[in-house]
Amino acid sequence: MVETLEALAELKVAELIFEDKYKNLEFKLNEYQSNNIYEIIKEWNIKYENVKQITQKLDITDMVFKEVSGFPVGFLRVLGVPTSVQVFIGCVSLLFMATSLVALFENRSNCILSNPFRITKQSTRFLYYLFNCTLIIGYLIPTFCNIPEQESAKLFLLQTIPCPTEEFFYTEVFVWTIDKFWNNYIWVASGSIVLIILFQIIFYAICCVYYLYFSTAVIISPKTRKYQRSFFLGTVAQVVVPFIFYVIPLATVISFFHFDYYNQAFNNSIALFLSFHGFASSSIITLVHHPYRTFLIKVVTFNRGPGKSTFYFPVIIDCF
Repeated sequence: MVETLEALAELKVAELIFEDKYKNLEFKLNEYQSNNIYEIIKEWNIKYENVKQITQKLDITDMVFKEVSGFPVGFLRVLGVPTSVQVFIGCVSLLFMATSLVALFENRSNCILSNPFRITKQSTRFLYYLFNCTLIIGYLIPTFCNIPEQESAKLFLLQTIPCPTEEFFYTEVFVWTIDKFWNNYIWVASGSIVLIILFQIIFYAICCVYYLYFSTAVIISPKTRKYQRSFFLGTVAQVVVPFIFYVIPLATVISFFHFDYYNQAFNNSIALFLSFHGFASSSIITLVHHPYRTFLIKVVTFNRGPGKSTFYFPVIIDCF
């Protein structure tokens, strides 16, 4: 009887030790995953800030959407940077930002241990994103190697749009292409790149949804799963809501091309609507992430305890 009690006691002690080690391991794992995801978000935020600075300050372009043309009015124009270079930088930056969205959802999916589609090797991840970036730059190179002679292209543009804005005559208007083949190539190739990136984002999002909501594999505790679900929903809202401010202008521009419609006032309205994506991003981050909301309220109301300065996350991110 005594031996049985001793054996049960030893078993109980072993169980407690195992449970303690499991909780400690899970805590370390959660801490690692949190640091990892916030590192990738910080990297995404840096890429986005780069895009925002380029598109809103350095490389602002007044576009003529009936033709693939426009003229720069940003700071890079003052520095004398060629318009073709500005257009290339803008296109690459926007598509790189889309690639960083893939990285965001891929990293979120990679934090789910039961997901068999996780990319575990850094070398594999490097090659994966190198392929995406090479694809983006590669498809743009042929179009910039076949830029038409600008003076004749402007005359062609005048035949298409006989009454352009006055800036057309005294600014450096850049016509990307007037050839039907290259015009179709730009739209078809750009659409294909966007679809490829969108497919990757949807794939990783589906992985997150399945292994967080439907999978029966028990590798993490219910509490950790709850936190991962909450963060995933916040990430989706943080991406989808500001993304609307890109989709609506893009759909409008495609409609203009399809129906051969031109209205410069609409063009300006589209650019204005597009500029609200930053405000939408900051607002949605504050609304969906409780720690950010709490921190912002404390900062605005100066409601801080004496000698206390609590930061819930490594960075305050401004996505989109």
